[in-house]
Amino acid sequence: MNTRDNVSTPKSSQKKHQGGRKTIDVLPDPEILEAYDYIVEGSAQQIMDMFVREQKHRHEWELKALRTHHLSTVLGQWLGFFICVSVFVSASVIGVFGNQVLAATVWIFGLSIIVMAGIVWMYAKHMGQRPLFGRPQLRTHFRPVKDQHNPVESGAQE
Repeated sequence: MNTRDNVSTPKSSQKKHQGGRKTIDVLPDPEILEAYDYIVEGSAQQIMDMFVREQKHRHEWELKALRTHHLSTVLGQWLGFFICVSVFVSASVIGVFGNQVLAATVWIFGLSIIVMAGIVWMYAKHMGQRPLFGRPQLRTHFRPVKDQHNPVESGAQE
C-alpha cells in the first residue's frame, strides 16, 4: 500500500471549486498552526508574520496599480484634449493663411474623429466593457470563498 494514500492533505492547501473558480485558503487552520508550533517553536508566529508581510505587499501593489490607472486615465484625457485643440487650431491657421477648402476639410474630419471617439467611449462605458474605464479588479483571486458543500470542510472524509 502506498503511504501517499494514507496522508490527508491539510484543508489549507486544498483547492476548492466555487462557481467555476479555484480558490486556495491563505492561512492554515489553527490546529495546523498549533501542530507546526509544537514541532518547531515559533513557527506559527513566523507563518503569521509571513502572512502580514504578504498582505502588506499586496496592498502596496494594489495602491500602485490604482495610481497608475488614475494617471493613465488623466493623461489620456489631456492628450485627447490637446489633439482636439491642435486639429482645430491647425484648421484655423490653414483657413486664415491658406486654402479655406482644405481648412474646412481638416475641420470636418477633426470633428468627425472627435465625435466617433465620443461614441466609442459612450458605448464602451454603458454597454458592458467596464474594465476599460472602471476600477481595475485586482484582488478577486486573492479572496478565497468558503465552500459550504465541500465534504472535507464538514469533516466527512473518505
